[in-house]
Parts: sequence; C-alpha cells; structure tokens
Amino acid sequence: MRITIDIDVTNPEEVVKAHKGELVGLIADVMLSKGKRKKKVEQAVCEEIVRIMKEEFPKGLQQEMVEANVSFNIVEIEDIEDENKF
Repeated sequence: MRITIDIDVTNPEEVVKAHKGELVGLIADVMLSKGKRKKKVEQAVCEEIVRIMKEEFPKGLQQEMVEANVSFNIVEIEDIEDENKF
C-alpha cells in the first residue's frame, strides 16, 4: 500500500523571511528565483514531515500492535512525470 502527500507551498518568500536561515540550506535563498526558492522550501517541509513520521508513526503502529515495514521517500513531481512518459 502507498500513501501519497502532495506539498505545494504557496508562500515561499514569507517562509524564507520568517525563518531567516533556520531551515537548512535557506540562508542565501533570498537571492534564488521564485521557482527555486519554492522548491527549496517544499524540500525542507518534506524533510521535516518525513523526520517526524519516522519517529512517530512506528510508535502509533506499535500501540495498535501492528507489525509492518514502513519506508518514507521524497519524490519530486518531475520524477513521477518523467516515469509516466515511457
């Protein structure tokens, strides 16, 4: 089974301003183009979601006495679209 979560950050400029370097790799991103800035913010959001899910999801499964192998991946939409071309 697979669960997919799509992330589309609509305010990357505000995120960069609000965090002023707190998000890894966003220190100099104010100078990036809007598209690259948006991609960088979305990557950071995805990484944070995966980090939290890796910590908390197994705990929830264990509480429900569910044994399962779970993996988390970040896949860019362009990668999926490229796969569908063939």
